[in-house]
Amino acid sequence: MPQEPPPRPSFAPRNWAGWLMVGVLVVLGHLPATLGRWLVTPLGPLLYHAMGRRRRIAERNIAACFPEFDAGDRAALVRASFASVARMLLEMAWCWAGGGRKVLRMGRIIGKEHLDRLVEEGHGVLVVTAHFTCLEIGGRLLCEHFSGGAIYRPLNNIVVEWYQTRGRLRFADVMISKRDIRSAVRYLRKGGHLWYAPDQDFGPNQCIFVPFFGIPTATLLATHRLPSLTGCRVIPMFPRYDAATRSYEVHIMPPIDDFPGEDPAADLGRINAILEAQVRHAPEQYWWIHRRFKTRPEGEPPFYA
Repeated sequence: MPQEPPPRPSFAPRNWAGWLMVGVLVVLGHLPATLGRWLVTPLGPLLYHAMGRRRRIAERNIAACFPEFDAGDRAALVRASFASVARMLLEMAWCWAGGGRKVLRMGRIIGKEHLDRLVEEGHGVLVVTAHFTCLEIGGRLLCEHFSGGAIYRPLNNIVVEWYQTRGRLRFADVMISKRDIRSAVRYLRKGGHLWYAPDQDFGPNQCIFVPFFGIPTATLLATHRLPSLTGCRVIPMFPRYDAATRSYEVHIMPPIDDFPGEDPAADLGRINAILEAQVRHAPEQYWWIHRRFKTRPEGEPPFYA
């Protein structure tokens, strides 16, 4: 049964900043696509200069993950990543505004047959992805073709969180907080389909260190435990923006064979290798402003100065 949308927050003064942000998203979401892109184009350089702390995080991440790049290539990638972050705001606005036709006209799914087969066989499916800036578009296109939902991290601002969840429940059946793993287990055991992006650092709890871009990285055990507890299949999915055609592609890969195994580290290493390969296809569209390597193995110095 589809989840009921959350109640609307009040217009109390403490919520005014959230309501202002929602107002901007509502306007962007209903603009013609060409006009929306034109409006957010200058936002990329503005964010690059205004978000100094996040820019330094992106610079540190990219320098560590692409040591083969020279300084000019790394600087260009950082700037391109902020352009993708700016476009992400527009993409979220499109998805949450409710107009599915606009998004469907801009995107296509490649490899749909892999998920079709699992659905026909009645499997629960954990759709593993990564924090690409166009992930919202990927989730929207996926849910237009397959019923299901997502495991996600609730936002701190209650107004924007309400608007985000309300918007996502226009096309998804459920939105399950990452803190509510029991609900995710029940949903997958019933044959449900959930997309999940495990590539963020939430601290040392429930994590082990496995390589990502050759760096020991705190990686959530949930990607191993959920299929172990539910018997669901794991299938990778990656969205990508094509600037030449101004369109989106959602790439669905074949299900991962013999997953999960007995060794969580080996399983998570396989997942991280798949994520890394996809990031290398479109590195400017990855969420480099996140402190992905914040948690370090015991004895290692801090990653971010």
